[in-house]
Amino acid sequence: MEAAIFVALVLWTLVPLFILLGGRGVFNGVYGIDVADLMQYMGFIREAGEHVLIANPFNVAPDPHLFLQPTFALSGFAWSLGASIQASLLLWVPITLVALFLGFTAYVRRQLGRDTLACAMALLIAFFYVTPAMPLASWLHASQYLQFGTKVVGLEMFPGGYLSGGGSAIGVAMMPLFLLSIERLLTADSRMDRTTRRWYVAGAGAAGMLAMWIHPWQGLTLLVIVAALVAWGRFDRRYLRLAVPFALTAAPLAYYFALSHTHSSWMVISRPNNYSHFGLWLFLGMIPLAAALPGFPGRNLDLQQRIVRIWPIAALIVYLTMNRTWFYHAFDGLSLPLAILAVIGWRRLRIPRVVGAGAALAVTIPGMVWFVQQLVQTQPSHFFRPGEAQALAFIDAFPRSGPVLAPLQPLGQAVPGFTGRQTFVGHYYWTPDYYRRVPLAEALFDGKLSRSAAISLVRSSRAAFLASDCQPRRANLTPLLGKLITHVWHFGCATVYEVAPSSASAAT
Repeated sequence: MEAAIFVALVLWTLVPLFILLGGRGVFNGVYGIDVADLMQYMGFIREAGEHVLIANPFNVAPDPHLFLQPTFALSGFAWSLGASIQASLLLWVPITLVALFLGFTAYVRRQLGRDTLACAMALLIAFFYVTPAMPLASWLHASQYLQFGTKVVGLEMFPGGYLSGGGSAIGVAMMPLFLLSIERLLTADSRMDRTTRRWYVAGAGAAGMLAMWIHPWQGLTLLVIVAALVAWGRFDRRYLRLAVPFALTAAPLAYYFALSHTHSSWMVISRPNNYSHFGLWLFLGMIPLAAALPGFPGRNLDLQQRIVRIWPIAALIVYLTMNRTWFYHAFDGLSLPLAILAVIGWRRLRIPRVVGAGAALAVTIPGMVWFVQQLVQTQPSHFFRPGEAQALAFIDAFPRSGPVLAPLQPLGQAVPGFTGRQTFVGHYYWTPDYYRRVPLAEALFDGKLSRSAAISLVRSSRAAFLASDCQPRRANLTPLLGKLITHVWHFGCATVYEVAPSSASAAT
């Protein structure tokens, strides 16, 4: 049964490939539905490949190279050896698939034992759970408020959607490995030799450190789990065995704290934000999780049985206590403990397996259908027009340095990854004043700004180049900007304008 689940996971991972095979143009590396985040990853990969340490390329203001991230560093190394930026991103797809499968499978086996069917059902839900509220909100044309909120809940808890590249889901895969390793440390008796014990300490510490470093929300959840476990165990001395793994897991947190106190983009994005923790979308998205509630009660629980019950509560604590960054990531990986608890509860209540299977299909199939629909509908956003790809390659090779001003899609957010330059508009989270800049850039390239406003925008953008995409009704900017433009190159339907150097050096 586990082999069948693995085959299903592999086939699911290939779905975007089959959908994208019919696309036209130059593939831009986006293998999932989240174009913005995957473009961000490619921008960071290019930064890592050129400098090792990453600066924010989604803003034109100077930013120091401070951030070291393992998966981006490895992808950046692959790019520096000659791999395309797209291949450097996608190399994590098979690695993430294997890591998630091994971690989830080992944890399900530990919780559900030799009940093959129960393990298969838990794995099915763990890998493919998507709250039905998300597709229903979309199909019923609910308000944008509900559609966005249920989409956030649905996609954050959908491991099948993590397999699009970038390696961020490796942090989720490390969680069960950490939890299984600390169990072995805590339950070890005097017969475990010192070398074996050290291996478990190292394994738990490495898994926790990677979880925190790659995706800190999952690392924070692990720290809360350990703290709760120690309190549940009444601070028994044996929990001192977790001191080193706990410290190693927390170590990257000190690094992130230091980054947040530098004069860099990491300081800016670490400030409290205005995103909402609560809303009708949250309750609608969480209703199906009530199926896991019968699995929570229990007596004489062993260590791992305690952990699987602490895990969802720990994630909720991380979610509720954070008021900065994209705290919705605290939901990542929650489908694993909740799937296990659901199966435990169904067995306890003696729910017929056919009913359990029906419930599993109800919380997986609709969301997967919606996901495939989104891939089909957004297929054009996975490709550059040939002229757009040529324009990016031209700017990449041009000897003059400097940022690029382009419309957001498809070129603006692609500039960092495909040219190694800063962009005036790019990722919604990493571009300052994003919601003001995006319409300004669109208005410029559509010729809807006055001459004075257009010149002011170009000067303030620090742009060395303007890149016009293949969208219809793009204006010829030369008459509008006059002497600000020194050279113009046409690449089919795309156009690159060089801005006079004195303008590009103007302060923002």
